[in-house]
Amino acid sequence: MKIPFGTWILAAGCGAILLPVAEAAPKAETAAAAKPAADNGGDIIDPDEFDPSLLTDPNAKPQRKPGAVPLLFQETVEHSDSEAHELGELGVNTYTSPSIRKIFEQLEGLPPIPESAALRDRPDKLPSDRCTLALEMGFLMADGFIVVQCGKMNDIKPIALDLSKYGKAMGVGERMNRHSASLLDNAEKGQLEEFKKNLAVTQADVDAELESLRDSDLAHLIALGGWIRALDAATAALNKKFTPEQALPIFYPDAPDYFSEILAGVAPEMKKKRDINLMRELLDALSKEMTLEEGQKPTPERLAKITEITARLLKTAIGPANGQH
Repeated sequence: MKIPFGTWILAAGCGAILLPVAEAAPKAETAAAAKPAADNGGDIIDPDEFDPSLLTDPNAKPQRKPGAVPLLFQETVEHSDSEAHELGELGVNTYTSPSIRKIFEQLEGLPPIPESAALRDRPDKLPSDRCTLALEMGFLMADGFIVVQCGKMNDIKPIALDLSKYGKAMGVGERMNRHSASLLDNAEKGQLEEFKKNLAVTQADVDAELESLRDSDLAHLIALGGWIRALDAATAALNKKFTPEQALPIFYPDAPDYFSEILAGVAPEMKKKRDINLMRELLDALSKEMTLEEGQKPTPERLAKITEITARLLKTAIGPANGQH
């Protein structure tokens, strides 16, 4: 049985990272049990004609189709009438990539995030390539969720300002600027839920703009950056205080499987700047470690492996780009 990883809501005061309470997976409909029996009014099934493959376990977890956003990362965002009309014109009404807010919601219930993991050093200069820009923007959005939940309100302003700079460099500066003032206002007033809502709408608007610019790869890379940062903080919290129950949410192989599929289709020029093949290998390794068979529970040993692979993935994603030192 595979168990999912995906939602955060860190408790105030740098408390528990919020892991999402998984929504009940819709039961798969049971297919017709057999071919219609001839000449018996359909009441009796001929054993010789019964096809066991037509039966479906009603309690089985629905299988994610390749390329489909993981169920626990999907979200529909409420917009104003003008924003909804604008997005509708672009054909964008829901997230076209995983929602970073939903990723954080799935992490509710984790132990407190250590100080060393709550804050991270951000690059002094903007990356020179769009691939790294998008990954870093995802990290920044995740940083926003983390510092707000940890009560580090003074760290919100530089994050919001950096988001504006990254948005401008990616060609979505107008949309980012539209939300920056609201994000800063929410942070200054301590409006945690409004801040998270505005950050979610910001990601949706950036996604829409990138879709209109035919840069959907970047939207997915933003989500990937947010997920890596979330996983990095989650493993740090669990390594400080481990219980199998609290660790369950990060054992969500659908997430690395999805991002590996997305990276397989990124534009060739992006592979010249980042080691996409290595990132896919690391994502596949995470999927393997996150997969729990029936009756299995998370263990400190599995967590240690996930922590090690995540650290390598983080460095590969936003460390020095190919050809740079």
